Amino acid sequence: MKTPSLYIQGSGQPLIWMHGMLNSVDSDSVYSLINFEKLSSQVQLIRYDACDRSSSGDYSWNGLVQELTDIMHGVHSETVILGGVSMGSGTALYTAIRNPEKVKALILVTPPPAWEVRAATQALYEKIALKARPDHLPDFLKRIIQRNQDPPEFFEQHFPGTREKLLKLRMSFDPAYYYSIYHGGAISDFPEREELSRLNIPTLIVGDPNDPGHPIEVAEEMHSLIPDSELFYVSDYNDYLRLQKKVSDFLGKTTQE
Repeated sequence: MKTPSLYIQGSGQPLIWMHGMLNSVDSDSVYSLINFEKLSSQVQLIRYDACDRSSSGDYSWNGLVQELTDIMHGVHSETVILGGVSMGSGTALYTAIRNPEKVKALILVTPPPAWEVRAATQALYEKIALKARPDHLPDFLKRIIQRNQDPPEFFEQHFPGTREKLLKLRMSFDPAYYYSIYHGGAISDFPEREELSRLNIPTLIVGDPNDPGHPIEVAEEMHSLIPDSELFYVSDYNDYLRLQKKVSDFLGKTTQE
């Protein structure tokens, strides 16, 4: 497996960040609930494109765990912090469960549908994957991508044009990529609840109550299962600003332990 290119900002405790489905380092740089500039002033932020955006990549969460584990063990540090959004939060969670001695803390942003509520998502993703085409982006898939609610309305109001930039990036992959990413999502799910209840790693969970694509009920249940976890709600711009302080405090506490 080819190791993807790493984009590194800042210095200190390494924090490896994983983007969400249909996203990339470029799109995360356009919109993220976590301010990466502030983050990199406190830690060494390491980002990368899953499978190097390859159309033949294994985008199942198990496959992405192997890629992240290789990157994690290549970092010159005894421990790392893992963070990710949506699909990336699932990758981070699995990796922490399998490498608890290596992971110092977790930041999991807008966890995706999981467990019972994921069944409908899995079925939809498999239908989309089967209708994807290797030579062009079908109109139906363009419409699906255009219905995505990123960024939240409050973010778009403060940073006009963000939504348009994201759409262009999300429709710019190799056409064959869309089969791989949707198929990967269709065969993936969160770890069993019992595994989360045994996780002994400080965890910050960020949920958006207004995002139906990332049910707040999943974030709340994760919080109830993971012993050393906090849940922070983001529903408006003031919450977004408070989140940056929350992340800073969480990292300050974690890196001092």
